[in-house]
This record gives sequence, C-alpha cells and structure tokens, in this order.
Amino acid sequence: MATNTHINNWINRAELDYYTMFIKSWIPFNAWYMKDFYDESSTPKRTSDRSIIDFLNANSNKYRDKIKSLLRGTDVASKDFLELLAKLHYELESHPIPDYDNRISFLTVSLSRNTLKTYSQSVGRFTYFVEFQDQLPKTQKRWFLEIQKKVNNQTLNRVELFEWSLEELNNDPDFISIIEQDQKNKLRDTFLNINPKKPIDVVIKPKRNRNGNFSQPNDSIIIDETNHLYFTDDYDLVSKVIVQLIYDLRCKLFHGELDPIEANLGVYENAYKIQKILIKELRA
Repeated sequence: MATNTHINNWINRAELDYYTMFIKSWIPFNAWYMKDFYDESSTPKRTSDRSIIDFLNANSNKYRDKIKSLLRGTDVASKDFLELLAKLHYELESHPIPDYDNRISFLTVSLSRNTLKTYSQSVGRFTYFVEFQDQLPKTQKRWFLEIQKKVNNQTLNRVELFEWSLEELNNDPDFISIIEQDQKNKLRDTFLNINPKKPIDVVIKPKRNRNGNFSQPNDSIIIDETNHLYFTDDYDLVSKVIVQLIYDLRCKLFHGELDPIEANLGVYENAYKIQKILIKELRA
C-alpha cells in the first residue's frame, strides 16, 4: 500500500532538476572553449574560464554569432529564443540571484572593469565626491565618500568603506547619520558611478503615446511585445550581455553562492533551455 510519503517522494522525483540540467548543458560549452581558445602563450594568458569568456566576448565565434543570428531572425527558432530571453528576464527580476543588491539581471550585467578611481558631481550648494585609493592594503578602508560645501570645499560628511558595496554603505553609521535623505541619495548615486563592476542595461523603456498606450521605442529589439519588453538593437552588445549573464549564473551555481530552492528553479530552467539551443552550434 502506497503511503503519502512515498507518493510525495515520487512526485518530487518527477520534477525536472534544472540545476543539474544547466550544469550538463554547460559542460560541452566548457569543453569547446577550452579546446579551441585555451592559450598559455597569449598575452594575457587565456587559461581560466574568466579570461576565455572575455576573449569570446571580444571576438567572433560560433557561440556568440548564433546568439546574434537568433536576435535578428524572424523564424520560429528565433521567436522561441526571444521568448526564452523574456522568461529568463522576468524570472531574474522576480527572484533576485544571489540577492537584490548583487543580483544577476539584464539591467545590471557588467562586461568590463570600471577604471574610474574618483568621481564627483555638484548639485546646488554641495559637491558629492567619491575616491577609491587602490594603493592601500585591502585590510584598510579604501573607499572614501564626502559631501562638501561647494563655496569653500568644507567637508560636511565623510564615509569610509572597506569595499565597494551598497550594503556596506547603507549600513555605515556615518552614512546613516546624514540627515537629509536627498543628500544621501545623491552621495549614493555618485558612489554608483565608480562601481568597479559598473553595470550595462540593455533593456529600453517603451514609448508611451498620447493616448497612454505603449509602443516599441526607436533602435530596439522586440523581446516580448505583449508585455512591452525591448532590448537595445546593438546586437553585438546584447550577445555579449547574454554570454556574460549565462556565465554569471554558472558561477553562482558552481561556487555554491546560490541557495537551490524551488523559487530559483525557473531562472535555471530558462537558462538551460537557452544554453541547450546554443550548444547545438558547437557540434564538430
């Protein structure tokens, strides 16, 4: 006689494990790029996953060329691919991975390191200033934020942080002590401009017509017309963002930073289905 426990266990086993399936879809991609692009003699060396992914995004190759072809296409395969991109976007926005401040998203992908060490902006009577002193050891605070009077450069507020982190900034007592919320917002905005992993946003807001309806903005790709989701029509940039985003999802999973709960499963379901389409191009 079957028990409720038996029934529940069999139901659980009937569910597809998209975490594992995503890993299986990554393995042939990993094997392909290691075989074709690993190079100890190059400058810089291409011997790590990170360095090879950067190389793939800087050069034409079968994997990224397939993405651009699907983005441009109008056939069934292209429409299916765009639908998966839309679903992945919605899942990532609904279920931030690994968390909201550090989430992986089409709104926050970083392709290259931001080299800015200082940034300032003047608004009204104040100057908002941020500096990264990378010559200091990591054991010391290296990020310095100030609100200064524009008229005499007098420092009114100063915040010192160990690393670039919105969470660390928001929890810092000196930042919390700033009375004016508008000043806190502007200092945070200044901090965002010097983010070492300054994000790229490929999502374009729809146009709103006089009658209140939405329509496709100029220079955009229709990802989901029903829900007014559009990406920039810079196909090369979007293809790089997709490669980077898939790689970021791989890293969170492989490095154990992800809690493999059911809520996050939809993200990896769509990432797996996208990856499954792309690796077919890699057959010898």
